[in-house]
Amino acid sequence: MGCCRNPLHYRNLGYSLRFKFRNLGFLLGFLLVFSSLDETSGSIHGYSRASFSPQMNAYFFHGGSEGIYASSVDVNGSDGGAKGQSFIRFESITFRRTKESASVHNDMEQKTGLVEALIVEIKDRDRIGAGHLNSDDLCCTLELSKEGHCNQGEVFIRPNKDSPKWPNRIQTFFQGAAEEANMGTQTVYVEKTGMYYLYFMFCDPQLKGTRISGKTVWKNPGGYLPGKMATLMIFYGFMSLAYLALGLIWFLQFV
Repeated sequence: MGCCRNPLHYRNLGYSLRFKFRNLGFLLGFLLVFSSLDETSGSIHGYSRASFSPQMNAYFFHGGSEGIYASSVDVNGSDGGAKGQSFIRFESITFRRTKESASVHNDMEQKTGLVEALIVEIKDRDRIGAGHLNSDDLCCTLELSKEGHCNQGEVFIRPNKDSPKWPNRIQTFFQGAAEEANMGTQTVYVEKTGMYYLYFMFCDPQLKGTRISGKTVWKNPGGYLPGKMATLMIFYGFMSLAYLALGLIWFLQFV
């Protein structure tokens, strides 16, 4: 009489075990997501054979914009890996010009084409170009060069007296008859909180058709979360703890 159990008993036991394992899987998955919140991937702007657009007497490509907080630690002599640093890092940036553009040069020539990366804080955007001289030119012309305002063939930048290094300019040159120019890995540290824009520009009409590939990584002091989202980290942290507590209570009810 007591040697065999009712088949309904085993069916209910199976349902109960499946329900417990399902909830255990949910809890483990939740804990995995929660534990990875502080390991967010970088705020990355990628470029894949992107083209430049003509603007005034220049060619222009918008490389991205982010709100960045000032570095909370000293960045002098740093390798860019310490917590508390803010920076914009250029990685694997390559400029490729057309065969026609490269063919007008020979291998013995140097600096046969120039592309510039400009990092500008939003309040300094009017420092790009010769607008303060009643000119629409973004690139330095022969006339402006003769007047001593700039170097011909470069983007016209009016330096900020309070921050002589800003707007920040990084120059990359084509060499000889090469079709590609590599920018190399470079890091620009941010020591002032603000909204920053990245522009890639060139002034030489012979470089028309040039394309850009690679990526830039933008980092805030607390990690790679974009600046406009950084202020929400505390809020989302408390929300995650609340969901974790509710998940534990729900799980323990069925154990």
